[in-house]
Amino acid sequence: MRRLRVVGIVTAVALVPLLAPTVLVVVASLSRGELLTFPPQGLTLHWYIDMFGSDEVWTALGNSLYVAGLSVLINVVCGVPAALALPRVGRYGRTLFTVLLSLGLSSPTIVTAFAYFDLYSRMGFRDSLTAVSIAVAVTCFPFMLWTVLAAVEDSDPNLVPAAATLGADPVEQFLFVRLPLLAPGIVTGALVVFVLSITDFVVSQVLTTIDNQTLPVFVYSGLRGAISPALGAVSTFFIAVVALAFAVVLRLGKVERFLFRT
Repeated sequence: MRRLRVVGIVTAVALVPLLAPTVLVVVASLSRGELLTFPPQGLTLHWYIDMFGSDEVWTALGNSLYVAGLSVLINVVCGVPAALALPRVGRYGRTLFTVLLSLGLSSPTIVTAFAYFDLYSRMGFRDSLTAVSIAVAVTCFPFMLWTVLAAVEDSDPNLVPAAATLGADPVEQFLFVRLPLLAPGIVTGALVVFVLSITDFVVSQVLTTIDNQTLPVFVYSGLRGAISPALGAVSTFFIAVVALAFAVVLRLGKVERFLFRT
């Protein structure tokens, strides 16, 4: 009992520096003043009303959702076949190809971002939001690969041959036997990739322009001038969107099953 109390106290103390900046921004965004200060100079929802009526905020959020959605689609289309193929290439081949497919994460993100910047500049895709989605998808790809690969390893290898002996053709074997077994891993990977993609800043900062910037880049661009409570309102809105997505990950994805395996 005493040990549990000590763990609880240590956890609470560790959470303070993590949550304090978020709480300060949320409270300061309610200030009546023209600058983002704490404690706030009175309380008002004026900045939130202006934010929800701002076309720039909704455009930036739409860009973030587009990047995240396309990133998820790319990862699902590429990650599932890769995870199914890796167990068939042997122990050493699997290790080699897993490392190669994970280079998007193992390389420093800023290096990856500038590599894509140079590539897209040469190809004339500098202003394409789809090109940004591809770059973000590459950096997030290992999370999809690992979760689906874990689902493949957790499934019973005898179920597919059993379905074949009962007359199921290869398409039916995949759709009605293998795919349901992989579904938890696919859902988990898709949710994790979505959260990482919608919150991506480094790659988006390098590759986007003023005309197609995502919401994290839009928030950062507001820091260059006087920081008003309007920026705090946008930041709070973005925190709420990400928290909702992350809550779905924890509730439905069961991330710990795939990322913290014994």
